[in-house]
Amino acid sequence: MSEKYGEIPPKFTKDWWSYFWMYYKWHTIGISAAVIAVAGTAVQCAHREKYDLAVTYCAQSYMDPETEEALELELEKYTDDADGNGEVNVMIQQINISNAAGSEEMDYALQVKHDMELSNDYAYLFIYDKTEAEDLIPRESSDSVYADVRDWLPDAGDRAVVNSSAEVPSAVSLSGSAILDSLGIDSEELYAAVRLNYSEEDYNAASQRSAIEAARALAAD
Repeated sequence: MSEKYGEIPPKFTKDWWSYFWMYYKWHTIGISAAVIAVAGTAVQCAHREKYDLAVTYCAQSYMDPETEEALELELEKYTDDADGNGEVNVMIQQINISNAAGSEEMDYALQVKHDMELSNDYAYLFIYDKTEAEDLIPRESSDSVYADVRDWLPDAGDRAVVNSSAEVPSAVSLSGSAILDSLGIDSEELYAAVRLNYSEEDYNAASQRSAIEAARALAAD
């Protein structure tokens, strides 16, 4: 270690801080980004009860606030009042993983945030771009996470799909989506996936049903 890092200065001295920043800068940035992502998700979870369906949009491209709001309103048409408060509300959470050189630590933190959504209440609809679908869905850790496309979209026809590592079609192409195209969202490289529901809570069952209806609507030409 001494050959790689040189002589380590006494801890917490001026020289030690310079040494620490030189060799552990990216580790520190990565850990900090992960903590921020997790903390942000925790805050959202604390207020998740006001949403009947949480949609995770995981893609390189950013959806502007006006388009995001318009899509939320459109998806409310296919969403039930899962929390029983007399209102129907949809939330879209954007996770923009860049896959750019130098952004590895931040991308990792965002992937952690994505993975947390795979176990959150009301979070049953996932929209991916092709890159993220092909990266995240075939992981062995994602087996038994997503519903089989054939179960909720039996008329998918020859639409492209992304399989899990167990070769189960888990996401379906939204290319040509009438809803997305009408909102100015490029649907060519987007995919939809519905998360399986292992909860015994009625509100989660209702939310997953809404996710299926919304995904079917998005897949329609």
